[in-house]
Amino acid sequence: MKQSVKRGDASTGLAMSLQKAPYRDNPPRCFACRRCSWAKLSKIILLAVFVSVFFSAEAISATSKTYYLQGNQYLLKKKYDRAIQQYKKAISINPKVATYYYKLAEAYNFKELDDEALLNYLKTLEIDPDFYSAYSSLGGLFFRRGDYEKAVEYYGILVDKCPTDSRVHYSLGKICEIRADTDGAIAEYEKALKIRPGYFEALVSVAEIYAGKGDFKKAASYYVKARKIRPYEEDIVVGLGIAYTNLKDYEKALEIFLIALKINPYNRDLRFYLGKTYYGRGNLDQAIKQTGKALEIDPESADIHFTLGLYYDKKGWSDMAAVEYKEALRLDPDYLIKRLELLDKKSDTAS
Repeated sequence: MKQSVKRGDASTGLAMSLQKAPYRDNPPRCFACRRCSWAKLSKIILLAVFVSVFFSAEAISATSKTYYLQGNQYLLKKKYDRAIQQYKKAISINPKVATYYYKLAEAYNFKELDDEALLNYLKTLEIDPDFYSAYSSLGGLFFRRGDYEKAVEYYGILVDKCPTDSRVHYSLGKICEIRADTDGAIAEYEKALKIRPGYFEALVSVAEIYAGKGDFKKAASYYVKARKIRPYEEDIVVGLGIAYTNLKDYEKALEIFLIALKINPYNRDLRFYLGKTYYGRGNLDQAIKQTGKALEIDPESADIHFTLGLYYDKKGWSDMAAVEYKEALRLDPDYLIKRLELLDKKSDTAS
């Protein structure tokens, strides 16, 4: 028998609602819910794509960098062909890195393959116009080629972009020297030294220019500064000794030359000027001995033969002196004229 259900009964209302809700365990989604699901799905897809691209880019970067670093190792070992191969592999994977092209250019430059080096230096600057080292290297490349105008052009760009680069001023100084503009060279070297006071090569260059000009006092001052950086550099020690000899400071010259003898006793200029130092100190026997050793090292020097002849004359050994004078003139028939010109030049400098 059916039971009657009253409309106001709460439990009865619940029962009726349950009978009318057959989808209670799997309710249908509204349109808004479907839209939310698609949004979530889209985000997941985008994230997956991003992760894929990111890690793919990272893998490419890691692989190209590996080849690049391998190239650097070969470059350090002077295995330039191997270095070139590795840099090319790095570029083939990632052709947008300026450093890869620059290092490739450097490898070509070391092999003196100028055209290939030039092409890759320019590619470096195409990717990164502020890659300063490329301007410096281009200047050096054209300098080696003897195209000084082009060298100055690239060094000039670098000076404008990076005025604190001491290497640029040093290179410009070298160009001035080649053009026989010694004053311009000194000015550029001084700029380099103002930026980097301990620039060894610049100090030596200034010292050598002043020595060539006959200003041995200034030459000595720069050699002394250079020696503070490299106290046993053979050319610097000998150069300083020669400067002291020309200044007639024979005590200092002897002190320096004795150090030089320990570095290399077979240096011709060392023996020759050590002989002059002993002569200046009044030790004629040692002057002859040291000049004779210089002659053993360089028997084709007219200057050494003639100087030894002078010492023999001072000793009263006229026949031996005559032999040396004749040999000097045989080696250089214009020797006496050159010597007179040199003496005139020295007297002009002194006045």
